[in-house]
Amino acid sequence: MSEQFPLVINFQGDYGMKLLLVDPQATLDHVVELAKDALIGVVVKPLPEGTKLIVRRHGESSPLDSSKKVADFGFVKMEALDIVHSV
Repeated sequence: MSEQFPLVINFQGDYGMKLLLVDPQATLDHVVELAKDALIGVVVKPLPEGTKLIVRRHGESSPLDSSKKVADFGFVKMEALDIVHSV
C-alpha cells in the first residue's frame, strides 16, 4: 500500500472543505467515491438519482480526467479539488 496523499476536497453542497487522505495510485473516480462515502448523508444531502460528478482543480473550470491516477496529476500535498455536479 502506498503512503496516503492529502487532498483538500470542496464537495458541492458541503459547508466547507475537507481533508481526504487517498492512495496516490487511486483514480479520481475512486477519490469521488471516497468523498461521497464520507460526506453524503452526513454533511451533504443525498444526491438525486443519476447525478454525475466531475473533479477539477479549485478555481478552474476544466474537469480533470477522472480515470487517471492521483499521482499522474502532479498535485502538491493539500491541493484543493472541487467535486461538483456535471452540467
